[in-house]
Amino acid sequence: MRTLDEEAALLSRAQQGDREAFWELAAPSMDALYRLAMRLVRSAEDAEDVVQEAYLQALKAIGEFRGHSRFTTWVHRIAVNQALMKLRKRRSDVFPLDAMENGEPSKYPLQLVDWSESALSGMVRTEAVEVMEEAIQTLPIDLRTVLVLRDINGLSNEEAAQALELPLGAVKWRLHRARTILRDRLSGYFTERQGARKAGR
Repeated sequence: MRTLDEEAALLSRAQQGDREAFWELAAPSMDALYRLAMRLVRSAEDAEDVVQEAYLQALKAIGEFRGHSRFTTWVHRIAVNQALMKLRKRRSDVFPLDAMENGEPSKYPLQLVDWSESALSGMVRTEAVEVMEEAIQTLPIDLRTVLVLRDINGLSNEEAAQALELPLGAVKWRLHRARTILRDRLSGYFTERQGARKAGR
């Protein structure tokens, strides 16, 4: 990852019209934005459109970016907005990102699976990955977005809050809620798989 000084130097060049500097800034976030878009719009073609439009919007607005957050945080915000616009065009029942659910976080500590991309790639069984992906896709859009930003794309709580323009507490609650739902939906599957492995010994 670039240092803040290196990023600031590239940003300065990009804001002076240096397209090469802009794409140097953009390159490290491309895979992350595509992962985000795929899990929000659920279509490779639409995800590519979202990423392309996000970078075009970022290029147009680069002069307005003040560097109060990292470039990747800023461009994640643009990508989320583009994905939601794509979904709203596709259907009318999209959950708004500012919609809060009722409920209190559980007082019990969570025993969570590691949802990071590295953990997913380390799983031997493709079936398990598919089950987990299906479970992520069942989350409401507001919870799914926070989960992808935090646990798959690796943004901090603070960066996710900046990207979504939400209070930090709202991001923490949504992340907790998303993880709790996934834990509940997947616990039966993983328990069954563990039981099958033990029985096969």
